[in-house]
Amino acid sequence: MSGLRRELPSDGNPPNDVERPIMDHLVELSIRLRRIFIAILIASGVLSFVPINFKYYIPLVSYFPNYIINYVLPKEVTWKGHVYQVQIAQYNPFAGFSLLIKSALLLGILGASPVIAHEVYAYIEPALFPHEKRWFKKLAIVAVGLFMVGLILAFMFVLPFAFKIMIITSVAVVGNKLIAISDVQQLFTTIILIAVATGLAFEAPLIVYLLVAMGIVDEKWFHGENLKYLFLASMFLGAVISPDPSGIGMTVIGTAMFLAIVLAARLGARHKTPEAEIRIRARRRRRSPLVSEPPSIG
Repeated sequence: MSGLRRELPSDGNPPNDVERPIMDHLVELSIRLRRIFIAILIASGVLSFVPINFKYYIPLVSYFPNYIINYVLPKEVTWKGHVYQVQIAQYNPFAGFSLLIKSALLLGILGASPVIAHEVYAYIEPALFPHEKRWFKKLAIVAVGLFMVGLILAFMFVLPFAFKIMIITSVAVVGNKLIAISDVQQLFTTIILIAVATGLAFEAPLIVYLLVAMGIVDEKWFHGENLKYLFLASMFLGAVISPDPSGIGMTVIGTAMFLAIVLAARLGARHKTPEAEIRIRARRRRRSPLVSEPPSIG
């Protein structure tokens, strides 16, 4: 891909002005995805066997799902004076092996996150102005921070509250004969999906900020009638992330997401880069029809 890099202009303009075959982009993308895949495999193999207990050799790959499940799932719930013990069952004989694979994959993604971030940035870097390159490097720290905030919020508040509400709802419907049992494989998968979805959802304000500040999306879109659709989309995203049937989790997450996106759009318009005007003018030229001169007669 060094040949592709040499084609980039040296005058500070982004390579959007240079036409390149789509196959070049696909080849570069496949190479970078291969590097990411290899990095995840290496990180999974290394981190999975890190010992947590040296006396009995408890590897991290087995301790990780055990700690997450025990922290998120309540040990007991109380309803109308009755205490219900929450049990975890294994319905599939291969559930333990599946948990180890998922835990190793998650550890690999976390361990290879610097490589993933580097490859993603290196792929989009030719399309950025020099000023925006420095900008992206600074905002990368903000992106990691927002993702970690989403994970912490999911593990400490969303997931424990949601599981407790769901179990209490089942007890209220069935009565005191219910034995609260949860499948360990499905439980761990649900926890990871909700946590990752919450972390990614918290990246939405940063993405909106970048799109507006770079002139890719007009800040006027986040005014007027569009705010209603944005609010509904935020509530839908909150409902998808939070399994809480009471709607409290959906309301909290959706409202916070809506306000954060609107604020990010305002900040993006205030800190719009000089290069954004170049993109806006170029987009307007592409949208306007070309008027050709009539052929001369003679």
